[in-house]
Amino acid sequence: MNKKLLFYRLCVLIILIFGVCSYIVMTEKLKRDDKKIDILESRIDVYQNLEKELNSLNITIQESLNKAGETNNNLERQIKESNHYGDYQGNDDFSNIINDNPIDKDYQQEFEKLQESDESTTLEWGAFEARYIIKWQDEVNAALEHLYKSLNEEDRINLEQSQKSWQSYIDDDDNFVSNKFIYTRYFGTQGVVQLAAVQLHRTRERAIELMEYIFSMDRTTMDFVYDN
Repeated sequence: MNKKLLFYRLCVLIILIFGVCSYIVMTEKLKRDDKKIDILESRIDVYQNLEKELNSLNITIQESLNKAGETNNNLERQIKESNHYGDYQGNDDFSNIINDNPIDKDYQQEFEKLQESDESTTLEWGAFEARYIIKWQDEVNAALEHLYKSLNEEDRINLEQSQKSWQSYIDDDDNFVSNKFIYTRYFGTQGVVQLAAVQLHRTRERAIELMEYIFSMDRTTMDFVYDN
């Protein structure tokens, strides 16, 4: 065998060895890449499942919130439509008394007369609201007097503090609204009437709250002092 032929064979052998080594290296690399792809795909599956679960959970939470909001709105609408009164009264006994009270009846009659009149003035409307503020304030005072006599010393002191806090809030808020909106004519010529209407609403609410306390203690002693 000559040297030239031997050289060619040696080159072919080297090329074959290099090819086999390259194949082995590429095969191992492909295996590692396949493992990485499998891992990535499994992670993608996990993320997709988590996303589905989160979306499902969000839908469930939103549905619950929607149902809760709908229930709350229905409850508020039912209370408004039925004129239910009493924060602590589950039955309609107390509501029936408040709904049938003589002050609101007279107020509604006088209100309708003023509305029908073409000559009613802002001054008349303001005086009208002020008269009924006094009537409901009389109910507040009567209810407080009744409760003070019925309660023990500790409860009476707590109620006195509660009434002082309520009156302080009313006075402070009236002062703020008067200085910011009424005296500056921010609410226009009707501002005084609007303020009086708010004062009437708040005084009426407080009277009803106090009456509910009396009703809860002894319903037979709860009554209106108003005499039309």
